[in-house]
Amino acid sequence: MAAVLALMSSLGVAGATTWAGAETGSAGYGVRVGSSLVAVPRLGALGVEGSAEKGWQGKNRYALGVTLRDLNLPLTKVDAFASAGAEYRQGLNLYAEGGLRGPVLGPVGWRAYARSTLSGQLGAGVGLELRF
Repeated sequence: MAAVLALMSSLGVAGATTWAGAETGSAGYGVRVGSSLVAVPRLGALGVEGSAEKGWQGKNRYALGVTLRDLNLPLTKVDAFASAGAEYRQGLNLYAEGGLRGPVLGPVGWRAYARSTLSGQLGAGVGLELRF
């Protein structure tokens, strides 16, 4: 998936930005990769994102979703994001996620999120993200 997203970004797909990150959260730790596909005027960018997490108690999570990113928060260097999609962790489920992103150094940034699933599971976490 990472190779496909990087290829789309290098081919100049509208609004394309590719990112990869690592994070730790209330349910475990993991990695994510995604790409913005379409610029949304005055809002940000619409894209796709996939993630894999190793659960603290052995329940791994795999997810694929649609994300609206780069929602600029005026007068700050921080932007917001919102995602929704499907996840697999002992069964298929739907999730929604939202959070904030900000700069650290160069293309590296921080990310903080909160997540909820249709079955009522709640989670939150922080991580680092590399944009290219």
